[in-house]
Amino acid sequence: SFLSSGLSERMGKRKSKSKVIKKAKRLTPKIFDCPFCNHKKTVECAFENKQKTATIRCRMCGASYQMVTNALTKPIDVYAEWIDQTEAENNRADEYEGYVDEKVQKVGQGVPEDDPAYDISD
Repeated sequence: SFLSSGLSERMGKRKSKSKVIKKAKRLTPKIFDCPFCNHKKTVECAFENKQKTATIRCRMCGASYQMVTNALTKPIDVYAEWIDQTEAENNRADEYEGYVDEKVQKVGQGVPEDDPAYDISD
């Protein structure tokens, strides 16, 4: 009865291991979209370890940016810094255009053109 119940077949055997489920790691991107020409996946980052710099460049339009790096800098950090720098330059250009427009309006309102305070030749 003991032998016929099937228990003897299971006794003494090792337990079967459960399958290991691997979780996919989230990888940070290394190739990006160009903010200038809008081509997809054309911007790559190259690190110069000796000079401690990184250069990011678009293969299509040639737009590039270079920055000083450290041991913890990743390609996404260089891309984000490039985008931030571009936005800052665009904001400065917009402020300058508003400043020039303001001076042009004052000159047009009868302000003496030879006054150095309203010189718009910059």
